[in-house]
Amino acid sequence: MKALKKIFILAAAVLSQTAFAQTTIKIASVAPARSSWDVQQRQIAKEWATITNGEIILQFMTSDAMGGEGGVVKKLNAVRPGQKAPIGGAVFTSMGLDDFAPKSNVMTLCAPFMFRNQDEVNAVLKEFTPTMQKAFDEKGYVVLGWFNIGWAYFFTSKPAYTPDELRKVRLAIGGLTSPALSNAFKSAGYLTQDVPADKLQSSISSGDVEGLFTIPMYAYAAQYYKNLVNVTNIPLAPVMVGFIMNKKDWEAIPDKYKPALMQSIKKAEAKFIADQKKMDAEYLSLCEKNGCKVFNPTDAQKKVWEDSFRKDLHFMYEGSNPVVNKQFYEQIEVFLKKYRGE
Repeated sequence: MKALKKIFILAAAVLSQTAFAQTTIKIASVAPARSSWDVQQRQIAKEWATITNGEIILQFMTSDAMGGEGGVVKKLNAVRPGQKAPIGGAVFTSMGLDDFAPKSNVMTLCAPFMFRNQDEVNAVLKEFTPTMQKAFDEKGYVVLGWFNIGWAYFFTSKPAYTPDELRKVRLAIGGLTSPALSNAFKSAGYLTQDVPADKLQSSISSGDVEGLFTIPMYAYAAQYYKNLVNVTNIPLAPVMVGFIMNKKDWEAIPDKYKPALMQSIKKAEAKFIADQKKMDAEYLSLCEKNGCKVFNPTDAQKKVWEDSFRKDLHFMYEGSNPVVNKQFYEQIEVFLKKYRGE
């Protein structure tokens, strides 16, 4: 009888371990399918499975199937108090992160011409991530990593080599669930409109949308470049992506694995940093090889763009739904001046 009891106890322990071994954390992601970004996510999932001996499985799913980032925001919250949220985390762009946790002020990092290079982006993230993390703490989530997936450019159906020419183009900026950026451009005199992700391709094909503010990888992977054949080669702002996870899911992972799991994320961050500039150039080149016309402005022409956007910056922090937090922007500016030795 005692032997039988021991067998039952042993079997229960094995079943318990097996159940944990099958723990799957669903992560919604905006990464285009089969893109280098998507490949890197799969690598992270593979490494996490190896590190935890198969105990933790990350399942990345496309956010498009959930209604875009706005739909993902809803699924990060439990339907009823006490219930588990439908998904355990997300890989969000700055706009999705801002929609989910507005107090993080992460969209401030997207102010045009704030940064001169990736090193400045890295320094600011290192300095201000603890400040931004507080807003996610309030939501019950932890930020595991930051990735710069590229710098945003204007892709247009007709040439727009100056800000004045761009103001005559019907633009899609931001998204239906995050209209603040679009509204800021509209206040500055641009013809912007909010188009949901599943309608963007058809709107571009029909000519309703004549321009897009996006990264080269998106323009190429989604084939927007086929209609938006003109590119002004001025990287205006980094497009940041944050990897967030439900704090309860993160805390449930045995502590012994966490240093190696975080190291996996840091390795992915480093790879993105190393590859980012190369990827922008490669995707711009691919667009050009397939019919796009890339306009390379002179330093004087670039200054016209920078002066115009800096002059219009106040539109980004004014109004009831500002894109940029003025106080946070000024703190970053002070930090960057010190960082540059100015």
